[in-house]
Amino acid sequence: MSDCHTAKNGAAQVRKLQRALYRTSKQDQKRRFYSLYDKVWRVDVLWEAWRQVKANKGAPGVDGMAIEEIINTGYEEEMIQKLHEVLREQRYQFAPVRVVEIPKPKGGTRPLGIATVEDRVVQTAMKLVLEPIFEADFHDCSYGYRPKRDAKQASLAIREDLYNRAWGVVEIDFQAYFTSIPHRKLMTLITKRIADGSLLKLIKQTLTVGAYVKGQVVPTKIGVPQGSPISPLYSNIYLNLIDQLWHKRGYPAKLGATLHRYADDAILVCRRSPQPVLAAFEGIAKRMELTLNRDKTRVTHVTKGFDFLGVNFVKRRSPRSGKQAIYMFPAKSAQQTIRNRLKYVTSRRAPISPKEFVAMVNPMVTGWVNYFRHTNASQAFRGLQRFVNIRFRRYLTQRRKGRGFGWKRFPNSKLYAMGLVYIGSGMLEYTAKPAHGVRGRLSDRRTREN
Repeated sequence: MSDCHTAKNGAAQVRKLQRALYRTSKQDQKRRFYSLYDKVWRVDVLWEAWRQVKANKGAPGVDGMAIEEIINTGYEEEMIQKLHEVLREQRYQFAPVRVVEIPKPKGGTRPLGIATVEDRVVQTAMKLVLEPIFEADFHDCSYGYRPKRDAKQASLAIREDLYNRAWGVVEIDFQAYFTSIPHRKLMTLITKRIADGSLLKLIKQTLTVGAYVKGQVVPTKIGVPQGSPISPLYSNIYLNLIDQLWHKRGYPAKLGATLHRYADDAILVCRRSPQPVLAAFEGIAKRMELTLNRDKTRVTHVTKGFDFLGVNFVKRRSPRSGKQAIYMFPAKSAQQTIRNRLKYVTSRRAPISPKEFVAMVNPMVTGWVNYFRHTNASQAFRGLQRFVNIRFRRYLTQRRKGRGFGWKRFPNSKLYAMGLVYIGSGMLEYTAKPAHGVRGRLSDRRTREN
């Protein structure tokens, strides 16, 4: 058990392992790794996996065991030791995922597979070992679910690309991508790098474990469950073939089209006719047994604008310089989504204190503002500020059994003094002495408005 205690702070050792795997993979792009399974059941790797699972939170799986229960009962060390021993003896079996339907932003639902906490720890440990190996192979045009790469980098790269004599884009939408990935072809791509039979057996388990639906276990013959920690890596491994083929065949030069991809969301920035571009991409997708959603895959002129990753890109004349410029705004759908979320959390009938109200709202607003801070978002931020203030003001008025919106009783200054988040030019600010334990002052920082 002392090994467990030692490994709790073994994040540095895990990073060292990952760097070594990445360097080895990068130096030899044909290298196959034969000895990896023993890395998965290392105690320090399992502790790091558990730390990440805790940080990501999430609902219980089919066993009903929640993260909070594991922490409160002191089961952490026992769980890590158990996983260590069972994995070492190659006796680990994944449980079926619990499937729930979650709403899509634009209507409809999608299935979300929730694995048990222990399964999420094991899958995260697998990801810690596998990711640096495949990361060495991934193309620069891919931004989603990768270390040190994010949506901001993708949007800035797209804007720069649009300045390069681009007239429009082809918006790509895959038909049910995650549930369409063929296991056989995915395993073929994985085995190009991984030759460890024990680890490959474990990988196959994550793909075929099945789903618990309406009291029955439904076998999984195709696709990967959305919501599992390792599924984004599988997604990138599979779609990386598109990235590589697109550039290997010289399509950026031949067709005048640049590919930008974030997981299964992709666009092609065009400088020539879009029809050959779309045909070439569809040909690669068909070869990979993927289908494009023709209703959502479309060609858009840059002056009409398009949405990607919650950002609206549009070309228009600058009111200052009079020259054509590429603008990035928070998409209307993204603005409506944050408002709907705020309405949901602030419309609960259960009585909550102002402190609890602020504690729920502030992180949501902070995250949204930080995501769009690099865009031309001044107007959107002002609109969100007004919306949040109105919600809080009406809540305080109703709490005191009053009528109306309480404009005079609760001016903005009073709301901010109670700890409500203040958005200033994209920088979150608080009053010098915030109420209800909200600490910190960021008002001395400034972010230039776009």
